[in-house]
Amino acid sequence: MARSRRRGISGFLSSIFSNRTESLVGEDRWRRNEWKRALISIVIVALMIAIIEGIYRLTHYGDFRFAVYLASIPVISGIPQVVCDSIVPYLRPHVRFVGGHVAIRGERLTNIGYLISYAIICMAVVGALVSGFLSHNFKIAIGIAVVAAFFAYHLLSENPIEDLKNTIKDRSITALSPDSIDFHMAPHLSIHKYLESASDGCGNDASFRWDQNVKIYDLSTTSHHVTLLADPDTYDGPWGLCCRTIGIPFTGLDALIRHFNEHPEDRPLLATPQGVDLVNDILAQARAALTTPQRSHT
Repeated sequence: MARSRRRGISGFLSSIFSNRTESLVGEDRWRRNEWKRALISIVIVALMIAIIEGIYRLTHYGDFRFAVYLASIPVISGIPQVVCDSIVPYLRPHVRFVGGHVAIRGERLTNIGYLISYAIICMAVVGALVSGFLSHNFKIAIGIAVVAAFFAYHLLSENPIEDLKNTIKDRSITALSPDSIDFHMAPHLSIHKYLESASDGCGNDASFRWDQNVKIYDLSTTSHHVTLLADPDTYDGPWGLCCRTIGIPFTGLDALIRHFNEHPEDRPLLATPQGVDLVNDILAQARAALTTPQRSHT
């Protein structure tokens, strides 16, 4: 009876993990297509500006122009972020053998996207003030500058100098050894500092042993949090990692964790240069899953 119950639980968990893997693939595919949404946003904003500009020239009603300028600021500023995020799943990971373990070096694109957006907003503020000074239309100029500065501070960066320094000097590293997998996340952007103290087990650095049989259970990109579910007999999970990206697609991370959980005989290779080839093969298979067209099941 106990064995059948355990098998039933195992089957139930297996179905959950299968669904989670599909959700990871869906998340990575969503990110791969973010450049398309960025392009659509550009077209929509351009059409909106052209239409409102035409209405303004016919009616000379300045509030039309003011409204479209305000609405276009957050849309345009968000374009670099979605473009950079959509590039990450296409990139081949930088896998190296360093210090007796295999290290996967992450990318800086997510932070770069935010900083580019911040720079665009700052240029909008300066441009609005200069335009207002030259046209003597200070009401619209100051309104646009204030709204743009609000978006820049609350949505992009509270301390751009610190964010730029952290982006240049630090990056995420995923290290795989025969005993464990270790994560070092680049420092959070200043607008995400609250994550460092949001909850226990959620921070920039985390590690777990292979014998803890940890699996990815949930993924929440809106809160920059990845939740991993561990075997309750060996680990008190859940275990959390607060990050937006890890330098490789989430499907790649899931494939690595599953492989070394299910094939403990391959773990010693992670202490040798041959481990680089194995990790590259696993990530290549996960990458292929992203590029394979989805098929409907009947």
